[in-house]
Order: sequence, then structure tokens, then C-alpha cells
Amino acid sequence: MELMIALLRVLLVALAAYSAMAAASRRRRSRCYLLDYVCYKPPDDRKFSTETMRAVLDRSKRLDAPARRFLLRVVLRSGLGEHTYVPRTFFTGREDSPTHQDCLDEMDAFFHGAVAELLSRAGLGPRDVDVLVVNVSTFHPAPSLASRIVRAYGMRDDVAAYNLAGMGCAGVLVAVDLARNALRARSPRPALALVVSAECIAPNWYTGQDRSMMLGHCLFRCGGSAALLTSDPALRGRAKMELRLTVRTTVAADDDAHSAIVHREDAEGSVGISLSKSLPNVAAARSPPT
Repeated sequence: MELMIALLRVLLVALAAYSAMAAASRRRRSRCYLLDYVCYKPPDDRKFSTETMRAVLDRSKRLDAPARRFLLRVVLRSGLGEHTYVPRTFFTGREDSPTHQDCLDEMDAFFHGAVAELLSRAGLGPRDVDVLVVNVSTFHPAPSLASRIVRAYGMRDDVAAYNLAGMGCAGVLVAVDLARNALRARSPRPALALVVSAECIAPNWYTGQDRSMMLGHCLFRCGGSAALLTSDPALRGRAKMELRLTVRTTVAADDDAHSAIVHREDAEGSVGISLSKSLPNVAAARSPPT
């Protein structure tokens, strides 16, 4: 009997040790590391100085003199400086009439400049990617931008590709959270996620005179980023940082939050992005305490 009890105790200890090791292994496999990232900088021939913006505003047939002065005053006070970038349509006089191909060209230039550099810098290939998350809020063609990247880089046919749209600046955090959860779903097998986030400026130049919709000219420019996330503990030593926690709060039911940024028509039928005065308060109220 004593021998049986001793054997049972040994088995229980072994089971507890195995369970602890398995739990620790699952935790390691479910961790998320930022392996590397690239911030896209367009070429200098797309640089949008204050003088260039003045020329663009002066040739607009829909903006009167007070509206042009308002925009220039806001730009000068915004702190954007002389080193921001816009699509090529702004330099060919077609900022108010971009084609669908113009939008695709803007996105392709970003993909080529960010994704290719990131993979090269990390020493990885497109077929190493298990999860792809693309976030571009106001341009969502068919096939999707995620499909466009998969095709351009010849990614595997089992890559999990997600395309986010219409989520504004918060879409970046949602994209990271989605990638992290997709990596966790593949645990304990280590996986690699590519997160691509940008905005398409070409189709969003507002030509009306509603000042709440003109503010976008002073805030939004070309740019974006691509990041590689991994759950592989073997790559921890190469990682720049570890993602420990993400917090998501959905506030769409709140009237102020829902109307803070709206893609809409003005009274004259011109389409643009309207920024409400409640936007700073909404953003501050919904940000988690630090």
C-alpha cells in the first residue's frame, strides 16, 4: 500500500511538473514580439511645401480668398513644416479629379517602399509570412489591397490575409490587435505576421468650403508603416520590443464619438472628411490612463 501511495505521489508530481512546463510553453508561444518595422518616406519630388500648397489653393476654382487664407493660416500653425508629402496628382493639377489608377499607384508606391524594405532588412521572404493585416481607411478597392500585396509578392496560398477599412487612425491599433490574436490562434506553432498601415490621400482632397471638412488638408499627408510581428520565442533576441497588452474600447454607440470624424457630403454635394470640435475631447476621454 505504501508503495502504491509513493508511486501515486510521484505520478502527481510528474503531472504537475508537466502541466507547469506546458503552460509556460504556451505562454511563450502566445507572446508577441515586434521583430522590425519600416516607416515609409516618399521621394523628394512629392514633397509638399507651404509654397506648393499655396499654388494648389490659388488654382482652385471653388475656394474663395477667405477660405484660402484660413487654410494657409491653419497649415502654418499646425507645425507640419516643409517636409510632408502628397500624391503626384497634386503636382499635375489633378488633385480634385484623381482616377482609380492614381489611388492604386499611390498605394503601390507605399507597398514597394515599405514592405520590400522591411522583409529585406529582416532577412525574410514573402513566403515566410503567415498572417497579413492591411489597414487603409478610405480606399478599399476590389480585389482588396491585402490581395494586391499577396499577388505582388507571391505569398503562400495559406496566408491569412485581412483587409481593414473605414476605421480611421484607430485602425492601426485594431490591425496590431488582430495580428496578435491571429498569431495566438496558431499557438503552439510559431508564426509571423506582417501589418501594413497607411492612408490613401489621392481620393480625399476636399474641394468645398465647409471649414470642418477643410481641416483634413492641414492634417493628412502621404506616409505609412509596415511591421513584422512574431510569436516565435527563438526570435526574441532579435526583437525590438514585446507587446504585453492591448486594450480595445468600442465607442460607436456614443453620439460624440460616432460623429467625431465623418466621411460625408457638404451642402453643395462635395465629399470630404468632417472633423468635429469634439474630436480632441473624445480621443482624450477614450484613451486608457497611463
